[in-house]
Amino acid sequence: MTSDHFAAAELARLCAAKGVRHAVISPGSRSAPLVLAFNRHPDITCLRVVDERSAAFFALGMAQQLHAPVALICTSGSAVLNYGPAIAEAFYQRVPLLVITADRPEEWVDQGEGQAIRQQGVLALHMKRSVQLPRLTSDELARWHCGRLINEAIDATLLPVPGPVHVNVPFAEPLYGHVEADEATQGRLIAPVMTEPFILPDHARWLIGQVSACRKVMVLAGQGVWSDGLKAQLKRLASLPQVTVHTEATSNLDDTAFITCIDRAIEGVNTTNENDLKPDLLITFGGAVVSKRIKTLLRTWRPLQHWNVDVGQRHYDTYQSLTHDIAVSPEIFFAQIMNGAQPTESIYAEAWRMVDERMRGLHHRLVSEAPFCDLTVFNTLNDRIPGDSDVHVANSTPARYVQLFDRVRGLRWYSNRGTSGIDGCTSTAAGAAFATQKLTTLITGDIAFCYDSNAFWNNHLGPLLKVIVVDNGGGNIFRYIDGPDKDAELLPWFEAPHTRSIEKLVKSFDLPYFHANDQVSLEAGLDHLYAQHERPAVLHITTDALTSPKVLRDYFQHLRSS
Repeated sequence: MTSDHFAAAELARLCAAKGVRHAVISPGSRSAPLVLAFNRHPDITCLRVVDERSAAFFALGMAQQLHAPVALICTSGSAVLNYGPAIAEAFYQRVPLLVITADRPEEWVDQGEGQAIRQQGVLALHMKRSVQLPRLTSDELARWHCGRLINEAIDATLLPVPGPVHVNVPFAEPLYGHVEADEATQGRLIAPVMTEPFILPDHARWLIGQVSACRKVMVLAGQGVWSDGLKAQLKRLASLPQVTVHTEATSNLDDTAFITCIDRAIEGVNTTNENDLKPDLLITFGGAVVSKRIKTLLRTWRPLQHWNVDVGQRHYDTYQSLTHDIAVSPEIFFAQIMNGAQPTESIYAEAWRMVDERMRGLHHRLVSEAPFCDLTVFNTLNDRIPGDSDVHVANSTPARYVQLFDRVRGLRWYSNRGTSGIDGCTSTAAGAAFATQKLTTLITGDIAFCYDSNAFWNNHLGPLLKVIVVDNGGGNIFRYIDGPDKDAELLPWFEAPHTRSIEKLVKSFDLPYFHANDQVSLEAGLDHLYAQHERPAVLHITTDALTSPKVLRDYFQHLRSS
């Protein structure tokens, strides 16, 4: 059985034919034809999540892990607008989402009809593509047009680069009719053929020549989960004396050959060694870079050349020095470069290694001397989270703290750094855990946790999701950032203490709750958290609101003054 509305039935059929296996649906009336068609398709698993904002981030987490489009379905009206934050995140993080929104007939827009808003193209600014399906599909030409639009929309979630696509579907009543699936009129499946660009030989030779001749080459990796082949190519590149490779936690490229704690290492840059550390050639790839310090430093340094490697040709000029936009995948780029790159006489890689080693030694001493605070908490978490598992870090404090610690146990790091918002961090981790069925830890702050508490209003949560809430009394990052911390009147507007009981909030969802407020209870709490439970478990860690920012400020000051 399927819906008797052609557009709904065709959407479900073509989604299944093109490999869409999951649909996250929020309840509503106007979306009834879509629910009938998707829920009754044998090859699609439908998941009900009531809160549309949480549902969108849940689908984002799923698609992020599956590397395949997930359908997101809701009713008409303001329900659609609740998808906005997750759609923006998916757009900038390049996560494939097929957003299918039911709509009233266009004739009723602005006519006082309930749930009839200006819905066509309402999310277009952060969509790869927005499609309006025809309301009337009674003739063959209209059905051909509808089917072609659906084919294009599904394919656009993955090609040429992944991202969100919006399909808006107006339905006139009656909504609940159905027909046998084999009786439904069917359109044509249009199959995409995958292609992969490469650098033309003459251009590749020039690029290789530049890397071989330049005495100071910095490679900076942004957010992503990369292949073992790319990592091997980067290790070969880092073996050249003129090349240094810098990565972050969310780059998922941890290796002793790389500088993996950028914010920590940068504090070793000073007027004495600056010329030795400043790159002449900067090569960047991947998504967002967390470190504000590296952005500021590179914008000041202005390398002579900056190559950005991105198959989608985004023309990212983050460091205001872009000279070449290279529209191939990083895997192909570095493979072609390493086919001919040669070493040159240089101390560049060694200069960065010396700075990194000195900062690492100071880091360990400073952490060992620090009182119980956010810094020591993250040090313990980095050591104690089970290896070979997934870790999601919320914005904004957790995403910054994790960059300060060496990562050596095969953890995979994720964060919503496309827009860097706090909304939806928990829902994203929940969707990711559902998709992977792997141990998944979310490290979040108290404000972000409260903001997205509806993530637990969800029947698809399993025991492999572990949540760690680092509660420092509000948006504690603003006690560290210069400006808000110096104005007692304005600080509450930035820090925004939540005054809610996280324990009661967690227990209202019937989840196991544990609390820690010192090193001993933290270690015991982690043991309890990672024990077997039937539901997601939450460890609530409280730290002093004044101590943590002071320790962090002193930490960087000591690194800098060394």
